[in-house]
Amino acid sequence: MKSKLSTVLESTINHCFEYGFLKKTPMPDYVIEIPNNPEHGHFATNLPLTLASGQKRNPLEIASVLVEHLIDNENLLEKAEAAAPGFINFKISPNEWYRVLSSIVRLKEDYGRNITGDNQKVLVEFVSANPTGPLHLGHGRGAALGDTLCRILSFCGYDVAREFYVNDAGLQVRILGESILSRFKQINDSTYPFPENGYHGDYVSDLAKKISEDIELNHMQDEEAIELCAQKGEEIMLEEIRKDLDEFRVSFDFWYCESDLFNSGLLDKTLKKLEEKKQLYENEGALWIRTSDFGDDKDRVIRKKDGQFTYFASDISYHLEKQKKGFTRAIDIWGADHHGYIPRMKAALSAHGFSGDWLSVILIQLVKLWKGGQEIKMSKRAGDFVTLQELVDEVGVDAARFVFLTKSNDSPLDFDIDLVKKQDSDNPVYYVQYAHARICSIFRKAALDGISLPDRPEGLLERLILDEEMALIRTMAGFPSLLADISRALEPHRLTYYLTDLAATFHRYFNSGTKTPAHRIVTNDVAQSQARLFLVQAVRFVISNGLGLLGISAPEKM
Repeated sequence: MKSKLSTVLESTINHCFEYGFLKKTPMPDYVIEIPNNPEHGHFATNLPLTLASGQKRNPLEIASVLVEHLIDNENLLEKAEAAAPGFINFKISPNEWYRVLSSIVRLKEDYGRNITGDNQKVLVEFVSANPTGPLHLGHGRGAALGDTLCRILSFCGYDVAREFYVNDAGLQVRILGESILSRFKQINDSTYPFPENGYHGDYVSDLAKKISEDIELNHMQDEEAIELCAQKGEEIMLEEIRKDLDEFRVSFDFWYCESDLFNSGLLDKTLKKLEEKKQLYENEGALWIRTSDFGDDKDRVIRKKDGQFTYFASDISYHLEKQKKGFTRAIDIWGADHHGYIPRMKAALSAHGFSGDWLSVILIQLVKLWKGGQEIKMSKRAGDFVTLQELVDEVGVDAARFVFLTKSNDSPLDFDIDLVKKQDSDNPVYYVQYAHARICSIFRKAALDGISLPDRPEGLLERLILDEEMALIRTMAGFPSLLADISRALEPHRLTYYLTDLAATFHRYFNSGTKTPAHRIVTNDVAQSQARLFLVQAVRFVISNGLGLLGISAPEKM
């Protein structure tokens, strides 16, 4: 609907320019939004306000000119009026809302699909946990966010690929090997030292037991045993991560190992390119990159005095590989503690000629888990954090995914286990899923009453005149533009807000029938029942589509 209104406004502006009702000026940026006060209409625009400076006229006067000369060839509008200090309020004609409802019923699971992305190739890298322990709540939030974003981007016409970056080339993997060997040794010698920065938690002992069942660790030198424990431990943990993500309904197209990057010679090639661009220099025995020339607050080391590459060096090479694979845009999802890393990474990419918007970074804030009014900080298995698998075992995949997306990624999230186990309106995922199940129940009742739907809704929809019915249609009409906005702003949490609002609007409509029998969906009036069944069928399609994009089931019974 917003795009149709935009077409009306731009046609009107061009008409006013052509015939001298307004002075010809560049088209300014303006917004079309839903007013907070329903009495102001269905939509409003600030276009007259944005035109005022160029026109050198009062914004309210410009609004009146535009209203007087509106070009509405499709009879989209029932009413348009100028409003102080310089807005135009629009009321959409009922027939246009009926056309929207008809299109939802016709398109079904494709309603909301669009071509915003224009088949642009996008690589989304998310989760990317170190293969040194199980996934925790932060990884779960990143998984839900990344997977949902990928689903929405694909639905909006982007060519999306998903990648998990395996951090397997650093010191942390060796520390895992040392931790596993120590736990194995401690079976017979409780005094055997544990690494100062070792990994705690029962899972390390489990790894030691599993590895020692297949390999005679006692017959090896410590160094050999550590390397073997590190290799096997990483393999086992990575397989467990894959399994947990699979259960969480998250899959990846690529698993890119950092060790492969080091072994491929890409780092040397990256240095050579930077040297050719005169972006490197030596200082105090280390090799530096001039990121300060491209917006960073200072230059950065990419090779230390001892000849070891920094993480920054490998990250630069890794992102160069992304572009080399043909991706015209990259989206990374990182923990909030990486905030300071964004400008230096963008600066390094700018040194290679990348545009500033090639890389988008989404930061995820912490998750706190609550139960019985108390914060849960420890895990029986992981020691110092709660695992994603423990959460899923407690509340299920649907609840976990939905709650992870009930807040913007840049806000801390409190996850209340007791709340999401309730079967009432306080539980956000239950509230939305119950709307879908309730509609399915309505159709079962209609079938028992012998009421079925004709192939086409035309001729029936004009019976939908209740305020609650029109509110449902208007809410559903915003679904396609919402998805397009989400794909541009990278804000998938807005979908949970939308579905909660749609479910609330539906539940109010349904409950009005318990108070006023004439408002019931299935009544003795067959034609009226069919019109309302078409309406709630459309609601079911939109809720099902939205839940599917969130990776959440749409149950028919609850």
